[in-house]
Amino acid sequence: LLRGVVMSLAEVKESYSRCCVNPKFFDVFYANFLASHPTIAPMFAKTDMAKQKSLLRQGVSMMFMHLGGNGVGTTGIDRIGESHSKKMMNIDPNLYDYWINSLVKSVKECDEKLTPAIEAEWRKTLRASVDRIVSFYSK
Repeated sequence: LLRGVVMSLAEVKESYSRCCVNPKFFDVFYANFLASHPTIAPMFAKTDMAKQKSLLRQGVSMMFMHLGGNGVGTTGIDRIGESHSKKMMNIDPNLYDYWINSLVKSVKECDEKLTPAIEAEWRKTLRASVDRIVSFYSK
C-alpha cells in the first residue's frame, strides 16, 4: 500500500512540476478559485496576491512532504490547519471542495500530460491533506 501511495505521489509531484513551469499556473488557479463560489473572492479582497501565490506554492510543497512521511511537511500542514481554524481565519470546511476542484481544473489547463489516473491521484492527495487541515477547524 505504501509503495502505491509513494508511486502515485511521485506522479502527482511530476504533474505539479509541469504546472509550475507554466508562469500562469498560479494566476489560472486563483482565477478559477475566486470564481468558484461567491463567498471566496471577498475573502481575498485585501490580499497581497503575489505573497498568496508564494504561500500556495509552499503549502503544496508541505502537502507533498507530509504525505511522503516528512515531519516538516506535517508541521506545515498542521500550521495551515491552525491558521484556517474557526478560532483564527474561520475558513468554512465546506469551501475546501472548491479549492480542490479549482486546483484540479487548473492542473488540467496547465499539464498537457495529465491523464484521468493522475487526476484521480491529485484528488486523493489533495483530499488527504485537506482532511488533516479541516481536523483543526474546531480544536
